[in-house]
Amino acid sequence: MARKNKKETLGNYICKVGYLDIYQKFNFNRDGKPENSFYRIVHAKHVIFEKINTIKDAKQKAEKMVIDKIKYEKHNKS
Repeated sequence: MARKNKKETLGNYICKVGYLDIYQKFNFNRDGKPENSFYRIVHAKHVIFEKINTIKDAKQKAEKMVIDKIKYEKHNKS
């Protein structure tokens, strides 16, 4: 079995907002045709927010996250 590449795991790259990337992921039916799609916000190959319906909403949430300085933290130090 081959390893999945970045496009299969994250989806299609759309744009960059600050340090965050926006990807579009498609859900396929059994015939291989796309049924629906959603957008996800990614930071350094880690999905931060998922299941956003429109690109406009995804950009607004990403801009808000950049303003609030929300990032993926590998080690949560508390």
